[in-house]
Amino acid sequence: MKKLLIATDYDGTLNRGGVIDDETRAAIGLWRARGRYFGVVTGRGVDFYDTAKEQGLPYDYLILYNGSLVISPQKTVLYESLIPADTFAAIEAAMHSFADIEYCSQSNGRPQHHFYATFPDFQRALQVREALLPAFGDRVSIFVNGPHVNIGNKGTGKAEGVAFILRHFSLPPDAAAVVGDDYNDLDMLLAHQGWAVSSGKPEVLRQAPHVCESVGDLIHSLL
Repeated sequence: MKKLLIATDYDGTLNRGGVIDDETRAAIGLWRARGRYFGVVTGRGVDFYDTAKEQGLPYDYLILYNGSLVISPQKTVLYESLIPADTFAAIEAAMHSFADIEYCSQSNGRPQHHFYATFPDFQRALQVREALLPAFGDRVSIFVNGPHVNIGNKGTGKAEGVAFILRHFSLPPDAAAVVGDDYNDLDMLLAHQGWAVSSGKPEVLRQAPHVCESVGDLIHSLL
């Protein structure tokens, strides 16, 4: 199937070493000039809208909070899913049982898109995820991204976000080329037969259907 849409992770994938290289920027421009769609799928929240603007990054959509919010370039909400307030508060209480937690989202009595927590390292974040699954796995989706535990409402994820944006643009399920580098990208890579960048986590590289050097190189190979 001809690829008509790019969905790329941001940190460590599109932006590597703090920059989006010129070759990749040029490739994105060429991709969109040929009438194909480009967007970012990230664990970051609505503040990423400003980051993309500051970076001068062109895009056709943003998938934020690991798939819990999808917005247009005009910041129109195309899709969102919120963690119920009582579930969010229960997760916060459970997180405080881990003595080595470094950061934790705070409940505010209202439904929220995403819950974040940070631990000393990646392995500890994986352990916390496994500890939370028995109590919360039927209510939320839990991801690990480096030392961070990211939690969204049940049924959300990067894979689901990409599936939604394909439907939004009336594209077939196999029209997306997805790219990532970390564990929270793995479901997306597997569901959409995607690419891990060569600098990605070893376990992600091992399981990813394909590997590419960079987003720019992938785009050139698909044009």
